[in-house]
Amino acid sequence: MPSLNGLRTISILIVLVSHLILLNFHHGSKLYIIPIFEGQLGVNVFFVISGFLITSLLLEEERTAGSISLKNFYIRRVLRIFPAYYFLLLVYWLLQRAGFLHIPLDKWLTTLTYTRYLNVGEYYTDHAWTLSVEENFYLFWPLIFLLGDQWRKNTAKFLFLVVPFIRFYVFYVHPVSWITILSPFVRIDAIALGCYIALFKEELIQKCAGHWNTLLVINLAVLCSIPFLGLLGRGNVLGVIMISVGTYFGTLANLVIAFIILYSVFGPRNGWFRLLNSKPIIYIGVMSYSIYLWQQFFVIKTDWWVTHFPQNIVCIAVASLFSRYAIEKPFLKLKSRFSSKPPDLSPVPVNL
Repeated sequence: MPSLNGLRTISILIVLVSHLILLNFHHGSKLYIIPIFEGQLGVNVFFVISGFLITSLLLEEERTAGSISLKNFYIRRVLRIFPAYYFLLLVYWLLQRAGFLHIPLDKWLTTLTYTRYLNVGEYYTDHAWTLSVEENFYLFWPLIFLLGDQWRKNTAKFLFLVVPFIRFYVFYVHPVSWITILSPFVRIDAIALGCYIALFKEELIQKCAGHWNTLLVINLAVLCSIPFLGLLGRGNVLGVIMISVGTYFGTLANLVIAFIILYSVFGPRNGWFRLLNSKPIIYIGVMSYSIYLWQQFFVIKTDWWVTHFPQNIVCIAVASLFSRYAIEKPFLKLKSRFSSKPPDLSPVPVNL
């Protein structure tokens, strides 16, 4: 898919930079008013891309084969996500056995079962919440998909629209202790929006045609205004609204991300497109999953030399390369046996 690996590069760099700033620089949190320093935005870029890509693949499998194979879908997910993830946890277990770190039993249980969002608070494994949200979503999404076109479209719309109200209820009306900003109940709308733009791709491209650059300026302006809207909303009705749709993991940010995906994949073949599809940017995007898994261990501040900046960047690169080529790639070759044909992402003809 053109540009998607480039967008993965953008998202993993946002996450990595935000973690480095948070843990290595005093008063670094003040920089979070700038979108590229907000890790939650980077995570939601991953979420929207994931929903868009997986739904596009399911649509193409349905088009070419007449239906989708649940067995093959779940096998592909296991082979893509599990090996590198459980290899990381094996390394953690060995380090814990050797006395170098300690992860409580309850954190081990939720990390191993992809329910990490239920009890965050242990830094080495906290980043597993994102994988937990995704895998929980993909347990039921193929089942919805099999129910037919109307079911899948209505479900994507429903999730995108209902989650802001859940955020409003649990963060303002009646707080629920076990639902945090990392819970699927308040984050799943990002993945659902990615599914939505895949399902309505042709219609959305038709509407954007001829207005790409104008819409890009508007969307970037909205993204940059989010923290300032939050400041303006303190103590008034705007603040209540921002709880539901604002912040860098809210509805406004998700809509901007969705447009940028459409712009990057189907929009003008300009300098931005060439940048996203340049070899170095694509390569980092391909490595993004391994980078995400391993960055957490090396950016946490400890007495270990390997966790201090800038050598921790080198250590992240080395660990990620090993994970990619020694663990991921052999299983990806096996995964290809269960894959459908890649989706047709050629631009939809538009009468200008």
